[in-house]
Amino acid sequence: MNGIHERRSGQPVFRVTTRRLTRRIVLTSATVLAVVTAISLIWALRPIVLPFLVGTLAAYICIPVLKLFTRRGIPRPAGILLLFALFFTAITLIANQIGSIIPDERDQLVLRTRFQYKLNERYRDFMGMDRPGRKGTMVYRYLGTDLDRLMESINALLRLDSDERELFMKFRGGHLGHPPMKDIYYEYYLKNTEMAQPATEQGKTGARDAIAGSGLDAPTRLSSIKNAIEIWIIMPLVFLFLLIDEGEIKRFFIGLVPNRYFEVSLAVVDKVNRAIGNYLRGILMACSLVGATYSLLFFLIGFELKMAVVIGLFAGAANAIPLLGLGIALVSGSAYALIVENPSSLLPFIDGNTMILAVAVCVLIVMALDNGVFQPFVVGGAVKLHPLAVFIGISGGAMLFGFAGLILAIPTMVVVKELVFTLFREMNDYYII
Repeated sequence: MNGIHERRSGQPVFRVTTRRLTRRIVLTSATVLAVVTAISLIWALRPIVLPFLVGTLAAYICIPVLKLFTRRGIPRPAGILLLFALFFTAITLIANQIGSIIPDERDQLVLRTRFQYKLNERYRDFMGMDRPGRKGTMVYRYLGTDLDRLMESINALLRLDSDERELFMKFRGGHLGHPPMKDIYYEYYLKNTEMAQPATEQGKTGARDAIAGSGLDAPTRLSSIKNAIEIWIIMPLVFLFLLIDEGEIKRFFIGLVPNRYFEVSLAVVDKVNRAIGNYLRGILMACSLVGATYSLLFFLIGFELKMAVVIGLFAGAANAIPLLGLGIALVSGSAYALIVENPSSLLPFIDGNTMILAVAVCVLIVMALDNGVFQPFVVGGAVKLHPLAVFIGISGGAMLFGFAGLILAIPTMVVVKELVFTLFREMNDYYII
């Protein structure tokens, strides 16, 4: 009865120190449980992580635009519908454009045939074996056995198997609505076939299935398309729901913080939100500028417009990861420069023999523009990461989440770093630590 009386009269049952200890234990346990649950859910829902984060980042970038619409007198619902329509239209156009510029089955066969022929031709020319009776250069006389073994391994990857050769012959005369192939490509095909060795051909079919994809029947492809649509339909929905949100998510998490830490938490959220928003918008603009510059320069030196746009698109998107965009542009640009036929460069001093050198110069120009103009003036004082941290983050993200982890490792590290640094800085300013 005595304990009941104390509770009714407003007196605490436990001492203040006991209550504080109990509160800390409960909060710590709840935090650990929430973190473990979040990690478990993310791991279990790995397939939808990428579309969810893409939708979140797109909404994050468009929220300032929505606020601008509101300040200009446009009702919030109308602004949301306008942004959603623009987002959906942009995604549809981008998907259609990517589908139209990515090489189809016929183009892949032609590119592999051209690349194999040109690679062997350049190899023989460089090693001094382009004419009968020549024994090769000094490099070939010392390293010829190892280099020949390496070239045979590369040829084994590029060589068409029996199914692909049959498909190549169908495309040569016109197949599935495609026009007939050029005779020069058929000559390349014959030269490559003459170099083929039976032993290599026997063990190659299984390795090529995953690359060519010609063994996939129609039901398998339809099933893959259906699964991709089911997963990526999440992206526009996440984008829409985050635009509709009027701060409920933010108020929910702030409400979990004790009153004594309310001002600190609010300051941390605002500063992190501002820093991350500036970083994401800056990186998006910088990647777009890098991709457009690659496409323009590659077109100027004689690349086909389609291939220049493809390489620029992938190199620009990968530029968010340090050195990856540069590597993609250099490797893919050099590979295409090796097989380009009669380049029509707008610069008169560039021809087929100097094309690879021109690609290297283009990559150096873009790297200089990125480091000297795009990063300082577009990204500005965004969060900086140590190269070792970038390497570890990219490797760990790729191991855990595959391609999604590779792409999103850097933005995630930026969020975590800015959150931790801002939290400790604000706690120090408020004399909490």
